[in-house]
Amino acid sequence: MEDRLQAGLESEDEKGKDHKIIHGGIRVVEDKKDTKRKKSEEKKIMEAKPIKIVNVVEEEHSFKLNEKELEKILLDKRVVDKKVAVIGVAGAYRKGKSFLLNFFLRYLQWREREDLSGMDWLDPEAPLTGFSWKGGSERDTNGILLWERPFIVKDKNGEEIAVILMDTQGAFDSQSTVKDCATIFALSTMVSSLQIYNISMNIQEDDLQHLQLFTEYGRLALADADCKPFQSLLFLVRDWSFPYEAEFGFQGGQRVLEKRLQVSEKQHAELQQLRTHIRSCFEHIDCFLMPHPGLKVATNPNFDGKVIDIEAEFQQQLRTLVPRLLDPGNLLVKEVNGRKTTCRELVEYFKAYLKVFQGQDLPEPKNMLIATAEANNLAAVSSARAVYQRGMEEACGGEKPYMNTADLEIHHERCRTDAIREFKNTRKMGGADFSLPFLERLEADIVDSFDSYTKMNSGKNLFKSMRTPAILVSFLIINYIIQELFQLLGLDGIAGIFSSMVVIAVTALGIWCYSRYSGNMRDASGHIDHAVNFVHENFISPHSAQFGGIGGAIQMANQLQ
Repeated sequence: MEDRLQAGLESEDEKGKDHKIIHGGIRVVEDKKDTKRKKSEEKKIMEAKPIKIVNVVEEEHSFKLNEKELEKILLDKRVVDKKVAVIGVAGAYRKGKSFLLNFFLRYLQWREREDLSGMDWLDPEAPLTGFSWKGGSERDTNGILLWERPFIVKDKNGEEIAVILMDTQGAFDSQSTVKDCATIFALSTMVSSLQIYNISMNIQEDDLQHLQLFTEYGRLALADADCKPFQSLLFLVRDWSFPYEAEFGFQGGQRVLEKRLQVSEKQHAELQQLRTHIRSCFEHIDCFLMPHPGLKVATNPNFDGKVIDIEAEFQQQLRTLVPRLLDPGNLLVKEVNGRKTTCRELVEYFKAYLKVFQGQDLPEPKNMLIATAEANNLAAVSSARAVYQRGMEEACGGEKPYMNTADLEIHHERCRTDAIREFKNTRKMGGADFSLPFLERLEADIVDSFDSYTKMNSGKNLFKSMRTPAILVSFLIINYIIQELFQLLGLDGIAGIFSSMVVIAVTALGIWCYSRYSGNMRDASGHIDHAVNFVHENFISPHSAQFGGIGGAIQMANQLQ
């Protein structure tokens, strides 16, 4: 008997769960909801695609920011307030930038899976998909693209970081001006925490000269900051043909880099200054020497990216490069003026930088510095405003019960103080006078937000959810009628049960009305709302048409809500 009872309890407890048998006869129980959630997440991962957030209007040689798509990526609730690491790849066209970036993508997708045992991230038989790439001599990528689903990776301290992959249009093709190429390179460098400079065969003088604009910007920025303006630059030398001089990988790359950035008295002053500025503008500069991927990759028009068709030496170097850059312990969070940046703040930097590059000519470094300072302050405003809104939502958000006016104003002042403290404590560029208009903007935004919260709170007081009183009154009437019916039949015991229901309904309705009028007992009224909503969603709503006038009254209450 006890065994059957125990089996029955187990049966009830394991409803809604899947059972799997693994080797050794061990049974693993998985919740169906968890399984469904995992499948949904895997589907989102596999269906993600690159999104163009900067479009090049080639006829006008101008740039347009797709703000809607940018905000869709960076303001997603999964990542909006998480610190962000941006990995960008830039360089000349048809040199394999997108091809390489897809290996980064594959590695991050592999790491995102919960079970990594027995799986090789560099799957030899899988075609290479993700960012658009193809062989040949014509340009494939246009503008700037971000992978639409940021990856969430825990850093060495256990904090979740959003990782963004960024692909850029190749430079120096037949359709782009020097200004187009420089703008794309500038935007990529300025928003990246790690900028990969993809170059072919060797580090040459013209490769260094393409960094001249940014070193000049960096020189101005250094005069107003205690830290270097850019974070990490990686010279990725493709098709390195001299492994007998310097071996493939980071060590050989470091030796080549030291030679190319060496300053000597024999050099012209301009060349000396260029090398000095490059070193002074980046916190870290590395170089990686990559072998040629093989003739199948270079000459076969049907090559689809399968690793099995790539030379073994190239595969080996991929296994060194990609994990080294994307390992949680090595990820670099994007910083501006020494302050770590969130996805919410990165939106402001994109907007500010695109605005300054809209002119016909390349912007002066001074204007770029001002744009950075403006974006830096706007990002601080955005973060502080979010602090205010989060605090207000917790107290009087859409699902919260009515709060009396005095308590609402007290809470508003508390949240306002927190927001202003957040803004003032944020490290900003430009100094106090430059930041003052942005503080005033924050104050104005808080006033507008408070007006909205006040109106929303007042609406709760007058019309908040007619569903609850409608259902409670309906429940009261029905129970009263049934109680009277059973009393007429002489079944006083059963009538007493329904009489108790009437008392409960009257009590609940009284508490609910008192709370809505006075703003007191908000927790109690919230519990009543939840209970009534549960009854409505599970018992009334599926059969509302059968309730006639009651169903109609409840539907009307829903519309008033």
